[in-house]
Amino acid sequence: MNKFVTFPQLYDYLGKNTNNPKVVLTTGVFDVPHVGHPRYLAAAKSFGDILIVGVHSDKLVKKRKGDNRPIYPIIERMEFLSYYSSVDYIFEIKDQEEVYNSITLLCPHFLVVSETTEDYDNSPKVMHLLFDDFINVVVLEPQSKRHSSDFIELNSILKK
Repeated sequence: MNKFVTFPQLYDYLGKNTNNPKVVLTTGVFDVPHVGHPRYLAAAKSFGDILIVGVHSDKLVKKRKGDNRPIYPIIERMEFLSYYSSVDYIFEIKDQEEVYNSITLLCPHFLVVSETTEDYDNSPKVMHLLFDDFINVVVLEPQSKRHSSDFIELNSILKK
């Protein structure tokens, strides 16, 4: 199976997988690539056999981070993630409801979230409240001192 999947394809594949692999799920924007991304994804993968990454759609990113985001369109962000050996499957998440639905329906063994998530709906606190009863929620500390927002802010300062 290709790394790029739709949610129904992924759900179907996992339902038919009789090996009972440990599934790890993480979601995010993954906009401007930096060293924290591969470190985060490798750390997430270490919890299981299959790492699934849900990437937030351009519309969802714009809603959360403003009109100047994302810098890279969804297809490029997904392609970039596909080059990491730690990532097994990638799918697009169109809205916040899909974030919650994908977690509930896939019911991964581990849901990995970043300690630095500023978006309330995806914050570690909310994920613990919603999913701790049936999923192991793992909160990873920052894997880099820099973030996509730092690069974007620096770029906008340099342009002035």
